Amino acid sequence: MALPRRASWLRTSDDGVSLIELLVVLVLSSLLLAIGLPGTRAVIDAGQARQAAGFVASRLRTAKHHAVFQTASEGLVFDVSGGRWTFRICRDGNGNGLRRRELSAGPDDCVEGPYAIETLFPKVSVAVDGSLRGPGGEPGNDDPVRFGRSDIASFSPEGTATAGSLYLRSALGVQYAVRVAGMNGRTRVLRFDPATGTWREI
Repeated sequence: MALPRRASWLRTSDDGVSLIELLVVLVLSSLLLAIGLPGTRAVIDAGQARQAAGFVASRLRTAKHHAVFQTASEGLVFDVSGGRWTFRICRDGNGNGLRRRELSAGPDDCVEGPYAIETLFPKVSVAVDGSLRGPGGEPGNDDPVRFGRSDIASFSPEGTATAGSLYLRSALGVQYAVRVAGMNGRTRVLRFDPATGTWREI
């Protein structure tokens, strides 16, 4: 008596797999992808904000370098229009530091920009959660650019600077700060850690 033939889709051989095995692999792959996607998205999101912070920090460090070696104050002048922030690289022309009134009428001059941070890094905004205390423990507020009343991060030929911070936030709310020290003009990038409620240098 002949045995019933197995359905062709259940057959296996040395050089192939059955349809059931293929379906199991596809289901497992889909599950692993679904588990991994949220973590991957978060890493990419935070990385974009970190790149934006690094870009601004590098421009600040370059401005300090130029100020010291060209013996003329140089800095980043931040402007806001329609809720969008830009910055220009500007240089002192008469030895009394960067001043807004002298940028429009001279003798101070802007040599680069304006650069729109949110255009260069579309997933990142110049913004801060107003409930967060600053990296130095200062009270929180919703102003994302804090370089005195003029919003100018200026470096002198002596290496000192306008102390302050620029805050950047990713699409998922990861908060970064680019911070300049007044005494030595040191520029740092920090990230806020919600688990500990503290800012950590990166």
